[in-house]
This record gives sequence, structure tokens and C-alpha cells, in this order.
Amino acid sequence: MDQLLQTYDNTVTEYKKIISDSFNVDDFREYNEILFSAHSCAVEGNSFTVDETRELREKGMSLKLQNHSLFEAFEILDHFNAYEFVFDNLDRPLTELFVKQTQELLTRNTIKFAKGYEPGEYTRTQMAAGDTVFGDFEISIKRMPQLMQSTEEAILKSSLHPLEISARFHKFFIYLHPFPDGNGRVGRLISNYILARLSQPHVIVTAADKPAYINALKLSEKYRDTSILTNYFAELSIKRMQSEIDQKRNLTNNFEMNFQPRKRGR
Repeated sequence: MDQLLQTYDNTVTEYKKIISDSFNVDDFREYNEILFSAHSCAVEGNSFTVDETRELREKGMSLKLQNHSLFEAFEILDHFNAYEFVFDNLDRPLTELFVKQTQELLTRNTIKFAKGYEPGEYTRTQMAAGDTVFGDFEISIKRMPQLMQSTEEAILKSSLHPLEISARFHKFFIYLHPFPDGNGRVGRLISNYILARLSQPHVIVTAADKPAYINALKLSEKYRDTSILTNYFAELSIKRMQSEIDQKRNLTNNFEMNFQPRKRGR
């Protein structure tokens, strides 16, 4: 894992130099907000593309919905609000209240309709997802303050690599599964809040990545080894950063303008 994390660190240095540092700060945040929101919601089944998510951010509910439900639109709009809350508060410590406030914003316009809960409330019944039945929900909820405290201490001490802290939190939070809805999206938001506090770029899971992402979570739990998820986060992040670096270089070096008419065959 050490070699992989070194590769990750080297890629982050290159990414900051070539990509993030060349952006206006607000423009780069908007780029990440749209990209992250579209993909994180898509992991849970939302059908908005990145371009459609950008259009929804620009036009809000004045956007004419085509092939999408009002529920999906509100899910994206609520994700924007949760994202902005999280990344406007990087100076706040990680607490149980902070996570509940994030979930409240994330589900404000959907959870009453979908689950019959108030946004920000913990689950009152046993939780399951796919083929996974999570632990006793009352015990899991009681463990939330400890998870927040332990994670905050790890952030402040910085004795672990930022990706290790982020991945460990993510695995523990997902398997506590304390909310009736939004656990995956909240977990990905807070994992990236941890990374941002430690000056690291986003880890973005796409719908295409979902099988590998779920598998990494399951293996981390099965073998009680969070390094499995850390490795997955590192590989995923390296791949995305390198793709953006290559895209910029290719467009810069190979851009071609040609106003000459095409020669017609005789």
C-alpha cells in the first residue's frame, strides 16, 4: 500500500500544479460540485447526467424536465445544498450534529415522500441494503459519537495518510448505516470533507464504479481490513486525476483550427 500511496501523492502534486491551481477558486469548486453531485446521486440510481446536472444547477426548478422525475431533480438540488454546507464549513470539527445537519439538507425534499421520516432523523428500524443486513440499529446509532470523535482526532493528529482516514471513516459509517436514507451520499460527502480538510482532491465514485466500490466495502468489512478500501480510493482517485491531466494536455497540444474548405472529389 505504501507504494500506491506514494504514487497517489505524486499524482496529487502534479494534479494541483496542472489542474486545480490553474483554476479560479470558485470555478473549480463549481466544477467539483457538479461532477461530484451528479456521480454520487447516480450511484444511488439518479438518472441525471453531468451535463443535465450542470443545467439544473444553472436553471433550478425553471428547468423543463425531460425523461426525469421531480423527485430526481429535488435529489440533485438537495445534494447541492448539502455539498455547499459541508464545504463552506471546513473549519468546523466533525461531530454527530454536523453529520445530521448534512443528512437533513441532503434529504430535505425527498425523505418524507420516500421513507416517511423527517430529514435529519436516525432510523427507527433495522437497516439493510442489497444483500447486506447491517448491525442492530440502536447499537449502531450509539456508536456514532465515538466514530466522530475518533475521526476528528485522526484528522488533527495527521498520523495516518489522508486517504486512510477518509476510507476508514467511510467504511465504519456505511456499516453503521444510521439513517433511513442517504447513508451512501452522506458517507461520500463526509469522506471528501475529510480529504478537503487535509488539502486533498475529491474521490469521486461513478455509477460505473459502483460494483467495484461495493465490493471494496464488503471485502474491507469481511476481512476487517480498511486498507482494501484505502487502496480502492487511491486507485480511483489516481485514475480520475490522470485522466483530467491527460485531457488538458491533449487539448492544449493537439488543438487544431482549420477554416479551409474540404476538397471535393471530382
